[in-house]
Amino acid sequence: MKGIRKVLTVMLAMVMPLLCVSFETHASSEHPLCSSENKGSVAVAAPSGTIDTPSQKAKKVNLNVYSVLQNVDYSPVLDNNEWTYKTMSRNITLHIIGSKAFSGLYLKFELPNAWIVTLPDGTQLEGGKNGFIHEWLPLGQSVQNVDLNLTKGTKLTDIYAFTEGQLPSWVQVWQPPCENADLMVMPTHADDEHLWFGGAMPYYAGERGYKVQVVYMTNHREFTIRCHEQLNGLWAVGITYYPIISDTFKDIPDTGRYGKAVERFGYENVLAFQVETLRRFRPKVIIAHDINGEYGHGAHKLNARTLLEALQMTDDPTAFPESAEKYGTCRVQKCYLHLWPEHQIRMDWGKMKLSHFDGKTALEMAKIGFACHATQQARYSVSEGGKYDCRLFGLAYTNVGWDTPDQNDMFEHVVWSDVVSETEEELSADTVSSSDEQVSPTDVPDGRSRKEMMWIAMAAAAVVLAVVLVWLVDRRRRRKA
Repeated sequence: MKGIRKVLTVMLAMVMPLLCVSFETHASSEHPLCSSENKGSVAVAAPSGTIDTPSQKAKKVNLNVYSVLQNVDYSPVLDNNEWTYKTMSRNITLHIIGSKAFSGLYLKFELPNAWIVTLPDGTQLEGGKNGFIHEWLPLGQSVQNVDLNLTKGTKLTDIYAFTEGQLPSWVQVWQPPCENADLMVMPTHADDEHLWFGGAMPYYAGERGYKVQVVYMTNHREFTIRCHEQLNGLWAVGITYYPIISDTFKDIPDTGRYGKAVERFGYENVLAFQVETLRRFRPKVIIAHDINGEYGHGAHKLNARTLLEALQMTDDPTAFPESAEKYGTCRVQKCYLHLWPEHQIRMDWGKMKLSHFDGKTALEMAKIGFACHATQQARYSVSEGGKYDCRLFGLAYTNVGWDTPDQNDMFEHVVWSDVVSETEEELSADTVSSSDEQVSPTDVPDGRSRKEMMWIAMAAAAVVLAVVLVWLVDRRRRRKA
C-alpha cells in the first residue's frame, strides 16, 4: 500500500503543475514583455543617445550659429523657447560651432521639414525623413562644427548639441509609428488623450511596455505651440512611437457643434481616415471618445461615431478599396469608448503605482502629461470622478468576448499570436458590438482555446484514475485481510 501511495504522490506532483499552468494561462491577460518568441511588445528602454557606458551622461554643448547672411539674428534657435523660431528667407546653410566636441544634435521645427547635416569630413546625414518636428540625430562621431542645410520657408525652433552618453530625459528620441499596435489611442485634439483617457498611456505604454500608437483626428498647425505641447505630453507619459496627426482635418473652433464638424470635415472623409488608420496599424485594442463628445464637442462625437462604423468595415475589401489594397484588411479585437454605458470597466488610475515612473500613479502621470499643454490649463483638468470621469470606459465592440466583471483590464481575452487561432475562427461568425441587443455576454465564447481545455481534461482524468486505482487496491487488501 505504501508503494501505491508513493506512485499516487508522484502522479499528483506531475499533474498539478499542468493544472496550474492551464488555469494561470487563462486567468492572466498579462502580456509577456521580454520573451524572444513574443510577437507583441517588448519593454521600452529609457531613451538614449550614443552610449559607451551606461553611467556616462551626455552634456549639453553651448553653440554659436551663423550664415553667409550678414546681420541676421539666430538667437531664437538657441533660446530654449518653443514660442520663438526663425523662418529661413531662402535656401541656406547654417554653420553650427560648439564650445567643445559633440556627437549628436537635437532639433525642433514648427512644421515637418527635410534637412541635411554635413560633417567636417563631407559625410551628409538626412533628417526630417519621418516628418518629426522634434528629432534626435546621432552624428556617429565627435565633431566641433557641422553645417545645417535648410530650405526656404523652414521654421527652425531650437537647436541643441550633446556629447556622447545617456541623454537627458527631455530629449525625445522618437521611433517611427509602429506596426501592429497593441493599443491605439484615438483622441480628436492634442490634450484629449490625457483629459479623457486618464492614465491609459503611462500604464500600458510606460509600465507594461505595450506598443501604443496615438492617432489624432485633427491637427493644430495653425497654432504650432500646441504641436510642441502635444509631443512633450506624449513623451512625458512614456509614448515613444511618433503620433499620427491628420493632415486633412484642421482644428477649427466652430466644429464644436456636431453639424458643423460634419460639414467642415465630411463624414465620409473621416470614415475613410478611420478605416485606413485601422488597417495600417492593425491594433488589438482601441481607446476612443465618448459617443456623446464628453461635454458635447461635435468633433469628438464625429470621431467616435465614424470609428464604430469603421470597425465593421475593416475586413471588407470592397469598403474603401484603396486602403485595403495598400494595407490589407484586418479585424480589431476590442474597442473601448470613454463613458460608454454598457459593459463598463473602471480603471482606477489613482491606485496604480508605476515603477517605470518612480512610483507615481497613472493618474499623477496623466496630470504631468496634461501639464505640458500650457495653453490649455484654464478650462480643464485631469480628474477622477464627476461627470467626465477618466476612469470609466465601456466595451463598445469586441471580437473576443465580453470582459469578466471587475477584472478591469482592457487586454483581457486578447489574442497575442499573429496567427489566427481556432478560437478566433470560431468567433469570426460572432463579431459583436454592445449595441447589438440580440447578443448577450453568455452568447460569446470566453476565449479559452481548445488546447488549454484538452490539457485540463487530461490532467483531471489522470487524477481521477489515480484515485480510483488507490481505492481498488485498498479495497482488495482489506478483503484479503
